[in-house]
Amino acid sequence: MTFSFSRGAMSFIMALSVAAGISSAAVAGNTLTKDHRTMRSAKLSGPLDPNEIDGWAADDHSAALSAFVAHCEASEGRTLPTKAFGISDAKLRAICAKSRKINVNNASDAKTFLEQNFTLQRVEDDGFVTGYYMPELEGSLVRTDEFVVPLHAYPKGLKVMPTRGDVMDGALDGMDLEVLWVKDPIDAFFTAVQGSARVRLPNGELRRLAFAGKSGHEYTAIGRVLIERGEISKDNMGMDALRAWLSQNPSQQKDVFRHNKSYIFFELQSPQNTEVAAIGGAGTALTDLRSLAIDDDLHTYGSLIFVSSELRTYDKSGDRFAKLMVAQDTGSAIKGPARGDIYVGSGAKAGAVAGNIRHRAEFYLLVPK
Repeated sequence: MTFSFSRGAMSFIMALSVAAGISSAAVAGNTLTKDHRTMRSAKLSGPLDPNEIDGWAADDHSAALSAFVAHCEASEGRTLPTKAFGISDAKLRAICAKSRKINVNNASDAKTFLEQNFTLQRVEDDGFVTGYYMPELEGSLVRTDEFVVPLHAYPKGLKVMPTRGDVMDGALDGMDLEVLWVKDPIDAFFTAVQGSARVRLPNGELRRLAFAGKSGHEYTAIGRVLIERGEISKDNMGMDALRAWLSQNPSQQKDVFRHNKSYIFFELQSPQNTEVAAIGGAGTALTDLRSLAIDDDLHTYGSLIFVSSELRTYDKSGDRFAKLMVAQDTGSAIKGPARGDIYVGSGAKAGAVAGNIRHRAEFYLLVPK
């Protein structure tokens, strides 16, 4: 769960630990208490000195502020609802407007601007991050001997939405909902988990497959299912290991897929829409390693969140991941106040990185002054 991920950006399948969501109003020192899957509570700390937060001073604040401004400008004309943490879309837009008076490309000026307009408050909950990306795959507008696995449009007239198993059993057959045919059921499954894809048609044309909706049924990470069965160890679980197991056990694929009842619907963008960038649940383009999928019951789209983690595999530098990110997306597995999915980019290399992000993290919410 739009990649549109609109609701889009589905967390990468390896989200082995799913935090429960909450949705009562939260201010510093107040407890959030609404039930999601399990009862959890969380609160924000009081305002912190940003320069005492590990990694803040070393971040590229210009890149972060640029991503924030790009999101703000792309969503202009829309009012995004304020969510449980109480960050107002109107206040975010007011700060965005003020940023036009400075040189956002100057890192020092950007850092000063952010510190003058926000307070940083720690989300006092166990944080966890995974990664996601936009796949690239081959597809066909019609079924052929090679392209046999359908991806479906949102069935607007249905009163009861099907589970994944229902769809696999033919619940949508004969309804003319197929928007694309792909070769491999594994590719189809991973595309649904990611929420969108770039598609190369047989004639060479590049199109964007965008998120159009979800069935509303519970999301279950099949990586967890295979760990519980003893098929793959927790230490070895990752995208490569999961794909390898599914490829090596074709007779068990359908059974495993059925455990994830959530089903994702798509729309194929027109040839005239040449934009193939990933679009998040907020309806704005995602930025590699600056866009974050969050629990959108709790976090207002456009909020700024500083994420600090021991994650060191996201690029060649090997540095600790400590980046200011923009909340632009969400996903069925992204539940909880300090649960995030980091958008890595597109293509196979990004997928290899995304599939190995499963790290504890600290979340610091930037609260408008």
